[in-house]
Amino acid sequence: MEETLNIKKSALNDLIRLKDEFDAIIESIELSEDKEFMISYKKSKEQVNKRDFSDWNDL
Repeated sequence: MEETLNIKKSALNDLIRLKDEFDAIIESIELSEDKEFMISYKKSKEQVNKRDFSDWNDL
């Protein structure tokens, strides 16, 4: 027997948004467990704080 389900578009959009947020959280957790990535990330943050980078307009 086939059943029909009615869902408001706003509820569906909320579910899609929540899934996207959940996926982003999972990706952040996975990246934080990657030692090579974290070393690179910390180095990048230090470079930005020291302004140790090329200005986009100078490239």
